[in-house]
Amino acid sequence: MNSNSAAGHPVPENVMPKISKIQVTPLEYVMPPGRRYGNARFVNDRRTCCVVELATDEGVVGIGDAAGPPGVIREYMKILTPFFLGQSLYDFNIVAADLRNKLYHFGGQGHFIAALGGLNIAVYDAMGKTLSLPVCDLLGGRQPKKLACYATTGYFTDDLRNGIEGQLASLRRSDFVGVKIKIGAGIASDVQRVRDARNILGDCMLLMVDYNGSYTVDVALESMRKIEPFNIHWCEEPLPPQDFAGYAELRARAPIRLAAGEAHCGIAEFKRLIDARGIDVVQPSPTSGGGFDEMKTVALLSAAGNLRVSVPCWGSAIAQNAAVHFAAHTPVWPHTENEPYPILVEYDVSENPLRDELAIRPIAPKNGTLEVPSSPGLGIELRRDILDRYRVS
Repeated sequence: MNSNSAAGHPVPENVMPKISKIQVTPLEYVMPPGRRYGNARFVNDRRTCCVVELATDEGVVGIGDAAGPPGVIREYMKILTPFFLGQSLYDFNIVAADLRNKLYHFGGQGHFIAALGGLNIAVYDAMGKTLSLPVCDLLGGRQPKKLACYATTGYFTDDLRNGIEGQLASLRRSDFVGVKIKIGAGIASDVQRVRDARNILGDCMLLMVDYNGSYTVDVALESMRKIEPFNIHWCEEPLPPQDFAGYAELRARAPIRLAAGEAHCGIAEFKRLIDARGIDVVQPSPTSGGGFDEMKTVALLSAAGNLRVSVPCWGSAIAQNAAVHFAAHTPVWPHTENEPYPILVEYDVSENPLRDELAIRPIAPKNGTLEVPSSPGLGIELRRDILDRYRVS
């Protein structure tokens, strides 16, 4: 009997949607003078993202975002695109593995992985729209309908009138369960910024600090000992991302939890960090770390290592939706009815139209939570006028 027939009646072949087009649109918002902001390493003058749009031969368009320098991401996408065109929408991991094996000399490097991740996010959005399912359901299910979120603010700026006190004072504290501020410009500065933040926020809110990898082990340890009395929930990226041995050494001596992952990408880097027991809180980012599938493996490795997971997001509206879907599917290991702390999702509150204006209905914090979209895919629809306004060649 023909494999495509049963009892003499023809059975139609199951034709999978195929990838017919991949388009990358780099976006850039340049901050006006006096409104620049950043971290202890430098004050930034622009926000960027790379919008990845993937079309299938059935007319479905999936949207993704790849974090990194727009020009670099675009060039990597030129390498990736020919491998995926004409392939089944559901064969991403097979194609990606073959691609990374062939391009082994740079296939595991940062911006290549980020570009692949942006494409992976677009694939999931397209699959969700094809199957009429939200991305979190495709990843493994939706736990809560709303997720706890914290604000990232307290930036270093180039305007003395817009210091940490003003940034924190203008924050709608009822919208967040915690706040993360930037430190790392020296011990005295760290103590002063943390003291100011705690005085303004009070004792009830979680307070996290982000060094952006600006210290060595000895300086980081000195800083952490000085700010410990202010009840810091975690210290993020006290060391450069490549200092795996330093993270293990620091965590063994640190009086405060360590968190990292936003500057790491791919399974291999996260596995080194987890195996070294270098952190307490693992921070997998879909847009910079390699997409949903790569970061889902990282979440499983974290659970196997009995480590907490928190989902970072410092990017576009697309990145925020991706972070929320990823967090919604991630179990809070190893707890059941009683969770000491929920999974926290980062929400940057700095000036960024690529986050606030790019989507028709952007996700926004309310009463300490971010709502998980229930519409198919990522649940995001782009504003084409904003896409055109910030498009760069």
